[in-house]
Amino acid sequence: MDLVEFLNYAIAFFSLFVVNIFILIYLRHRHDYLKTPENTGWEPFISIILPAYNEGAYIRNSLNSLLEVDYPKNKMEIIIVNDGSTDNTLEIAKEFESRTVRIYTKKNGGKGAALNYGIKKSRGELIATMDADSYISRNAIRELLPFFDAEKAMAVTPAVKIRPSNSPLKELQRVEYLMILFSRKLLSFIDSVPVTPGPFSIFRREVFDKVGLFDEHNLVEDQEIALRIQSHHYKIKSSLTADVYTEPPDNLPDLLRQRVRWQRGGFRNYWKYKFMIRPDYGDFGMYFVPLNFATITAFFLILAIMLYSVFTTPYYVQYIWLDAFGYNVGLFTFVGAFVIITSILFTYLSVKSFKNEKVAIPYIISFILFYWYLMVGYNLLFVYKELRREGYSW
Repeated sequence: MDLVEFLNYAIAFFSLFVVNIFILIYLRHRHDYLKTPENTGWEPFISIILPAYNEGAYIRNSLNSLLEVDYPKNKMEIIIVNDGSTDNTLEIAKEFESRTVRIYTKKNGGKGAALNYGIKKSRGELIATMDADSYISRNAIRELLPFFDAEKAMAVTPAVKIRPSNSPLKELQRVEYLMILFSRKLLSFIDSVPVTPGPFSIFRREVFDKVGLFDEHNLVEDQEIALRIQSHHYKIKSSLTADVYTEPPDNLPDLLRQRVRWQRGGFRNYWKYKFMIRPDYGDFGMYFVPLNFATITAFFLILAIMLYSVFTTPYYVQYIWLDAFGYNVGLFTFVGAFVIITSILFTYLSVKSFKNEKVAIPYIISFILFYWYLMVGYNLLFVYKELRREGYSW
């Protein structure tokens, strides 16, 4: 067996393993993954921290959504941390200043520093963090609170979505976000929620005393704090009914910049927490953390094998696609077909699970056929920027 054949078998095994794990989790929980725990009437005081840097275009709508939320106003406070904005963010925020809304201004220090500043000024039993370009639904807080009844639950994540639009790029991202939500909910059943999304997440105040505040120098601080919570053996729960909407990139360069930052920050974080690959960290340590390293490795191996095939396959075979039409049909053909069919079904289930989210069929098909090719771009850029050790700021 040569090296290429060995790598093909390794990738095939990895693909089947990952796909089947998700299939088994879904089959085990298919009747209850949309359920919310029973509401006990618990209404703790909640501090909502809203860090903002040059968010003048969105912060008004974000604050309006908070003030319209279905929760007693005497049991919540909104803390805006203006992180040295140079636009009209502060002026708009001052329009909302009241007993419920407090505003602080500091020198620009990054999102993590702004979140920590706000946490130190807060007094809530629960602390919610929210991006200034996001909007929560009226029932979001009440949908999230019952999940804290779970033993050791220190954080709860909502259903972060993108509003429908006429933009093809945003619509493709809508499909992706729904897939991420569906995947995260399935992972919550094996205590493997990997991120507390910046658009909105709620934490017990005590978790920051136990594990520390946000990492102020992290590219994706909302992921790092989730990994740190998991490393202390606390639980993070996930809701599919607490809707939160965020503003996605509306052009390809901005989308690539966002995904490269996510990829760079994610790789650094999982490398930092690689010590969790141990049985005492349960499924998160023995399945999910290794999965991230295996995924990025498999991606580059597949890319290398594809390039190898292009440069070593005779031109006439490439031209008439004999391999693709039957001359070399074998194990890998069937594995590939199984993974593709499963991916299509997974995408269908992801979208179908959210009855209020209507996505046009052409966007779903386009996502399946083309959207993941963006992975090539942002993974190559991720490696390039990491090798150059480029900095990043919000």
